[in-house]
Amino acid sequence: MATETAVRELEERALNALPALESERFDGWVLRAAGGYTGRANSAAPLDPGELGPADKIAYTEAWYRSRHLPPMIRLTGTAHPRDLDSLLEERDYALRDEGVSVQARSLDGNDPPIEAVEIAEGPVPDQWLMALAGFQPRVRRHVDVVRRLFSRLPAQSAFALIRHEATPAAIGRAVYESGYVGLFDVFTRPELRGRGLATDITLALLGWGTGKGATGAYLQVIPRNDAAHRLYRKLGFAEVYRYWYREAPR
Repeated sequence: MATETAVRELEERALNALPALESERFDGWVLRAAGGYTGRANSAAPLDPGELGPADKIAYTEAWYRSRHLPPMIRLTGTAHPRDLDSLLEERDYALRDEGVSVQARSLDGNDPPIEAVEIAEGPVPDQWLMALAGFQPRVRRHVDVVRRLFSRLPAQSAFALIRHEATPAAIGRAVYESGYVGLFDVFTRPELRGRGLATDITLALLGWGTGKGATGAYLQVIPRNDAAHRLYRKLGFAEVYRYWYREAPR
């Protein structure tokens, strides 16, 4: 089982890798809002114990989100504070939002080779990359202006990877480097082009980019039911560190 320190560090990195439009730290919890786009940017993360009791924190969190016309939602891990927080929320009729997410990691040895077919752009998100992401994810199409604003807040050391097929985007992915770790996100392949190793190439190219920045470790997030992604990441040396999940307040 992952140590509390390991989970805490990966949680903080993952939050930094997608800055919210609004964020507040309250007694060890981080409250984030971004117009409803993604649970990660619109939930409270209980990172540290703090001094207040859970009832006070839950009440503050509920008022904070409802004042922004968002459903109160809390992101949980096995090391969240207090330890019985999941049970406390269940008693308050907070519903499980989905199946949760597997956070996986591996060390880097600097041997990930460059992949010539992969184009990597650093810095601000390229319009073509963002439009490709919108094509892969309907929720991005619905929130494209919000997503553009979120990505404008990404750390300076960000990379956007793309593979073309017949001049159009065939596969994409992005990475963020911070404090010796590279995080991988938004790896997608066009359905009709799956099975050709494009996601592998995207992943290896981003790992190589991270190594070039000085990363000695990598992490990513994948939903449990995505068997193909699990096979890919296992083949590339990733292993699960922990899982997180969301509970959402009754309406």
